[in-house]
Amino acid sequence: MLQFLGRGSAFSDEQNCAFFEADDGLVLLDCPMSAFHKIRHMQPQVSSITVLVTHTHSDHCGGIPMLIHLAWHLQIPVTVVAPTAEVADDLRYLIERLDGCNPAAYTLLTADALHADWFRGAVPVKHAETLAGRCFGYLLRIQETDVIYTGDTASLAPFLPYLHAGAYLYTETATFDSGVHLFIDDLLPELKRLTEAGVHVYLMHLDDEDAVRNRIAGTGIALAPLYCK
Repeated sequence: MLQFLGRGSAFSDEQNCAFFEADDGLVLLDCPMSAFHKIRHMQPQVSSITVLVTHTHSDHCGGIPMLIHLAWHLQIPVTVVAPTAEVADDLRYLIERLDGCNPAAYTLLTADALHADWFRGAVPVKHAETLAGRCFGYLLRIQETDVIYTGDTASLAPFLPYLHAGAYLYTETATFDSGVHLFIDDLLPELKRLTEAGVHVYLMHLDDEDAVRNRIAGTGIALAPLYCK
């Protein structure tokens, strides 16, 4: 379903960013600067770019202004989707006030104003207290399949009602128990149960990829697939 331009956490070289193609356009889930550089080298031949923003930590939105600058030069329209009006205001300040993007170079929407066949909605999550009420995951429908993308979250509970056999779950996890991410040792029993129930489980936003890979060996759980040109 989704491919990843990076599946690492904040201090990794390739930070977390997923994408898929729809209606001749590129749809990104977040855009850190590391993902921007990969997109720049990809030179995608697309009619549009849409960025769904989960939250405003810089390892999730830091590449968006540069992406807008590049797309303006390439004459590719960009739509940035914020989960709420409050997050939209924060993003507008980043994009226009701080980075000086031309307001004509992009469109900023809230999730409730996005009308696309592949979009099902935003799900509020608990993450960092400093961003309380401004962190979200997304529900998608790609190739007639339900896709659940958690973004950064400290709990899988908000997504459990949407998980069923055949659905694809892309969830963050961490080997360090920080309280703001899903700790792999606590999460693993639930992920095993979901996998046994027919949910396709992929792990992203990894702080120690080798350690996570070792923990999921033989479970049917997989690491999020990286894009290979």
